[in-house]
Amino acid sequence: MNIKYRTAKTEDVARCIAIRGMTRQNPMSVEDLQQFGVTEHSWKSNMEQQHTIGVVLEHDDQIIGFCFGDTSTGEVQSLALLPEYEGHGYGKALLLQLMEQLFSQGFEKLWLAASPHAEIRAHGFYRHLGWTATGKKDAHGDELLVYVKS
Repeated sequence: MNIKYRTAKTEDVARCIAIRGMTRQNPMSVEDLQQFGVTEHSWKSNMEQQHTIGVVLEHDDQIIGFCFGDTSTGEVQSLALLPEYEGHGYGKALLLQLMEQLFSQGFEKLWLAASPHAEIRAHGFYRHLGWTATGKKDAHGDELLVYVKS
């Protein structure tokens, strides 16, 4: 199996949007993303302006997962992996690589919004990796988590 991680490019965005709609839990369609102001154009524009950076995971040169973050706020914006690749550590590796990129931008603390529901895999996933709840929620009811650089 030919698996590789690499820096995301603007030409990856359409595939990443498609993958976001194919995740096992909390999938978001193109229309769902548009409600959050996320379109292929806005995502590419943010990458071109270096406000958004990311890492993609490929299997046989096909993107199967990704993780993106905001270089102005330290937010981990999205992490998605096709369901058949879950449970192999790929999501963790994507997240850790993006975190390193954000830390290299000078951040000492990163944040993200995730489901507050324990039955959603992300709930335990982030906590297992050292993210802690702030006790706050965003406007969509997602719980805000932080990770402080050690």
